[in-house]
Amino acid sequence: MGLIILPMPDPFAGIKEKLKRSHENVINLQLEVNRFFEEGKYPALLPEDDVQALLEAAQYHMQREVPLRFSVLIGETAHHLRSILDHIVWQFSRESFREEHGDWIEFPIRKTRPDDKNSIKRFERKIEGVTDVRVRNFIEQLQPYNATNPIDSPLLAIHNIDVIDKHRELVLCVSSGAVELPPDISERLIAKFSASHQSGIPEAIMEAEFRREIENNAKIVPTISFTDFRGRDFEAIVPAMFELNNEVVCIVAQFDRFLPR
Repeated sequence: MGLIILPMPDPFAGIKEKLKRSHENVINLQLEVNRFFEEGKYPALLPEDDVQALLEAAQYHMQREVPLRFSVLIGETAHHLRSILDHIVWQFSRESFREEHGDWIEFPIRKTRPDDKNSIKRFERKIEGVTDVRVRNFIEQLQPYNATNPIDSPLLAIHNIDVIDKHRELVLCVSSGAVELPPDISERLIAKFSASHQSGIPEAIMEAEFRREIENNAKIVPTISFTDFRGRDFEAIVPAMFELNNEVVCIVAQFDRFLPR
């Protein structure tokens, strides 16, 4: 009888299952956000050709309460993604280090470069068990402090959302009518909406010229948004979470190259 060689187990099998789950969470988030708007007074696209209706729709959406479940799904997704990064470091740590210092192992994510003895020690302790220089170098390369604008780092966004979810129980997001316009037109619309609200004369909000600008440039959709995401104001939660999930998919694929074959 010939020798039967069984395939080696995939060291990243657990990571890939977590990626599947995080993707499922974002899909579920999309479905529930869609349902939230479909069940409301102004679903889908907001009226663009009726100024009064547009203002009423925008005000309606801004006054709606965001379901807590959206925050739960976002928090779960961020936790899966953060856990995946930690699992990568665990996978590349030597077995003896796992047994002795398993609670030290973590994927370091720093906005600023460690520049004193204690911060350097804390950073190094997390990856002390990793002996593959390629892995250590890539972990360092991915650090937010290496970016031109660290606050835009997807890893920092994952870390921050995970921390907010754990310590505040609520990921900050708002229900709003999003007006997809060039920034200058958008600012003018907000100013005019505010002035109209104070005066109580919504009909006087837009002159003909400004109305044409809106009609030519606007795509108005209701959204659920983060108040702050990677330094951006009012970023829609679903594409934002897909963005983070896809970033981690790419990172996992790059670390996969360093696994022994």
